[in-house]
Amino acid sequence: MIVVEIGPGTGTYTKAVAERIMPNGKVFAVDIQESVIRRLKEQIERNKIANIFPKIDDAHNFSFPDESVDRVLAIATLPEIPNPVQVLRECHRILRPNGLVSLCELIIDPDYPRRNTEKKWAQEAGFKLENEFGNFVSYQLNFKKT
Repeated sequence: MIVVEIGPGTGTYTKAVAERIMPNGKVFAVDIQESVIRRLKEQIERNKIANIFPKIDDAHNFSFPDESVDRVLAIATLPEIPNPVQVLRECHRILRPNGLVSLCELIIDPDYPRRNTEKKWAQEAGFKLENEFGNFVSYQLNFKKT
């Protein structure tokens, strides 16, 4: 499985995903901030994690080929990026048929959007809601490529 995580932050979720998709899966942790990528690279070298690949990339114009990714994760990230619908359209482009984009939000995030906002964005980008979990404090929305 090939997974792209947008905005990996400290890498907590990145490591959890990498462990779940071992031994052959890959996680590409992408961010526009060099400092985030540098810290994540140091962390994976220190912990000898072989299936995480941090890289600088633009979520508005990913370097990944069309239909080359199985999953895209954006955990408390999407609302921080200008034009989230364009980002989701890029996710749609790089996802394989039946690929899944997972949006997760936490109320403590100052950019916290309501569920209906992210549902609207995803629908505009060509996704269909597959399932949702959580509550007002923390939720996850999974959308399938249509």
